[in-house]
Amino acid sequence: MNNTQEESQKINHKKKNSLLLIVIIFLVGNISFYLQERSKWIYEGQAYPKAKEWLIPVNMMLLYTTTLAKLPFIDERSLVMKPFIGLQDYFVKKWQDNLPENDAEKYLGWYAFKLRTHIVPNGGGIILYSNKNYSFDEVIEFNEKAWETIEATLKYEAKDDEFNEIRLAAFNNLSALFVSNFTAYWIENPKFSDRYLGEKSYVNSSKMLRDKKQHERLFKLYKSIKEMNAFYQDNFPDIYQRAKQAEAAEYWENSRVHKITKYIMFHLIETEQFKEIESFCVLNSNPYLEDYIQSKKWLLNKEEFLKTKNISIVKTVSNITDEQIQKVCPNINIKEELHNGNI
Repeated sequence: MNNTQEESQKINHKKKNSLLLIVIIFLVGNISFYLQERSKWIYEGQAYPKAKEWLIPVNMMLLYTTTLAKLPFIDERSLVMKPFIGLQDYFVKKWQDNLPENDAEKYLGWYAFKLRTHIVPNGGGIILYSNKNYSFDEVIEFNEKAWETIEATLKYEAKDDEFNEIRLAAFNNLSALFVSNFTAYWIENPKFSDRYLGEKSYVNSSKMLRDKKQHERLFKLYKSIKEMNAFYQDNFPDIYQRAKQAEAAEYWENSRVHKITKYIMFHLIETEQFKEIESFCVLNSNPYLEDYIQSKKWLLNKEEFLKTKNISIVKTVSNITDEQIQKVCPNINIKEELHNGNI
């Protein structure tokens, strides 16, 4: 055997050893991760052991899908992601199939394993169509999925402590997302769809005002925010405090409330329903008006600080609603209320 053949065999041998080492590391890593996850979820007193047996491979697949999602131009719709997402979805369904209908955990799969892990391409942003990842039609589908999850979080609690915490996070984040993308339902000439012919996109306010279903959701959401906060504060104070202490939590809370109340005030004024509300123009008697001004005041006062966090409030605060309020409530000086902080 000549030297060239010997060198070639040595190289092949090294390659085989390297491949074998990679396979061993892969297997040991996965087995170790599996055992770690199993010890976390399978324990004496676990309410849903059969479901949690499937949750373990869900979390294992999540390691791969989240890693892939960090690569440029890769998300759940990418071809390379399909087999991994398909397997993850299979495990998620098995997990959900073994959960009771009346437990919030059953309905948190999409949020827990797609949205919050950024496998869904939200780009870390909350207005989905602004980053061109979604067409307006896709945003509407997304909003409907968010609303389904919101309703489940309102209807059911979770026996598992971790999923009770995820339940609150899902409600908070999805309600902020839902209201941020609220006007997508009535966009004319949608800029990021195949139908776009060059005309300027705009919100069809007439259609928006006639959409009773979506506005009923807004009123429900406004009421539910207060109820959910009170429920967690009374029953799960540790979870509630962690949620409140999260980075930018106060911004999202005020941003969410401001957007909801500006749409509610717009709807009530433009449809003239405000005339049927006693003390509509009395600050301490109209919670929508009070929260609208209070949240706007917070946002304006924090504008410079928010800039350091790359958060712009330009598209959040509403000046048009100020003008509407001024017309029907001449007794209220919005600018003065914001400046003096009378609320």
